[in-house]
Amino acid sequence: MSSSAMKKKVLLMGKSGSGKTSMRSIIFANYIARDTRRLGATIDVEHSHVRFLGNLVLNLWDCGGQDTFMENYFTSHLHRRLHLQHLRHGHHVRPLHS
Repeated sequence: MSSSAMKKKVLLMGKSGSGKTSMRSIIFANYIARDTRRLGATIDVEHSHVRFLGNLVLNLWDCGGQDTFMENYFTSHLHRRLHLQHLRHGHHVRPLHS
């Protein structure tokens, strides 16, 4: 990773089984949709760095959606000082808070 690359942290969060890992795999790992059926549930957090659109490096955090994990995410040091975006199928993106 070049020091001149712009770096952004991206959290993929949502309910268990909502398609976070499938979306990540299709967009960043060139999976085809039917191949995502074999992906299992994410346990805790899966972390990776992905170069995207040339000079942008995304620090991806794919967060497991089980209730036991969700309760701890916002109190852990990993998820402080966030700018959240609420994404919903068929709706525009709107900021939740900064």
